[in-house]
Amino acid sequence: MKNRFNILVDIFLISFPLIVQNTLRILLGTIDKIFVGQLGEDTIAGVGGANQLISLFLVIVFSFSSGFTILVSQSEGKNDKEYTNKLINNTISFSIFLSLLLMSIFYMWSDTFLSWMKIDGIAFDKAYEYFFINIPSIIFIILSSVFSGFFVANKKNFFPMLATLFSMIFNVCFDYFFIIILDFGVLGAAWATFLARILEFIILIFFVYKRFKFENIIFKFNFNKDILKRLLYISLPMTIDGAVWQFAATVNTSLIFRLGTDQMAIFEVLKIFQSIVLTPISALASASVGIIAGYLGKKDYEKSNIYSKQSIFLSFLITSILSFIIILFYDNIFDWFKLSQNSVFIGKSLMIYLIFLIFCQTSNIIFPYILRSGGDTWSILFITLFGFWIIQIPLSYILGFVFDFKLNGIFFAMIIGEFFKGTLFFIRYIRKKWIKNLN
Repeated sequence: MKNRFNILVDIFLISFPLIVQNTLRILLGTIDKIFVGQLGEDTIAGVGGANQLISLFLVIVFSFSSGFTILVSQSEGKNDKEYTNKLINNTISFSIFLSLLLMSIFYMWSDTFLSWMKIDGIAFDKAYEYFFINIPSIIFIILSSVFSGFFVANKKNFFPMLATLFSMIFNVCFDYFFIIILDFGVLGAAWATFLARILEFIILIFFVYKRFKFENIIFKFNFNKDILKRLLYISLPMTIDGAVWQFAATVNTSLIFRLGTDQMAIFEVLKIFQSIVLTPISALASASVGIIAGYLGKKDYEKSNIYSKQSIFLSFLITSILSFIIILFYDNIFDWFKLSQNSVFIGKSLMIYLIFLIFCQTSNIIFPYILRSGGDTWSILFITLFGFWIIQIPLSYILGFVFDFKLNGIFFAMIIGEFFKGTLFFIRYIRKKWIKNLN
């Protein structure tokens, strides 16, 4: 048995490409947001609202990708190549079907969805322009997620990292070309994002083709009832959980829009700091699923438990280091955006709330991922439902509007809700009901 340090090194090395991939995504995405930020508070708020709406619907299909990763990891642990092949074919086929369905829904009701988020005025126009151009990119985003899940399950995380690296670099170049040189405004930001997503998909297709050829995997459209039933059993609660989470985030966004466009712009800037920390944590948690589920597939439950503990330790260690760095440098980052002096003052005063929130959210990333590796997905759904809809959202309204604490009140409500969920996830984890084989 490896000692704890060697296990930490194993986890870090396997997750490192994903950490780099997602960190590059958020760092270059931050540069993208800085370009958008040069267009004013209305554009920052509008693009942020549009992206939140896209995330709300995409999480439905991303959850199937996560379920796919878990099942493939356990199947690979058993060395069952035939079952792995069936999983791949059915997941890709079903993802294409859901992508086309989502695109149709967006084309018909995009303006209605945006209006539900309480976006109005110039911010609504900016959000609609950005959103409408990016609708076709949905199919590329979803399939890229599935292909990345395949590599994560096989611990080949280097390939998704390369795809993201090239696409995000080109995204920044496209931003400069469309926004600065051609002066296309929000349309330039939309086209830059759209083209970058297509590029990431093309690069992943190349890597997937090479990997499929190496493992003798032949893709064909297939809808196998038993495979889809198993995939749905694992993925459905994750889908509902993700939808609940994103819908709650969307409601939260609409509440902030009610406070004013300037408050939403502040929130969008604060989300940059949040993403800098939580993006690598999500990557580490995602990689841990592949490792832990692989040992569960081999029925090596002791190693699964040990690796889970070290994943938790490493997650909070990274959160602590990155939070410390944010505390050192956040003061200068606000100056990169065209915000009013009052908005900058409010944003800086909320940083202490944000740090507490980030630590709570770290536990609510790593613990659910570990539970999912053994298929314990329904408990996550119920905890998420209760935490968001019984605690956080009502408390956000009460503190933000009834007591008129505004953005401070909403942040405090988020901290309370996340802390409650983290406590329940921890209790579920130590009971070890997630330690089981699914195949």
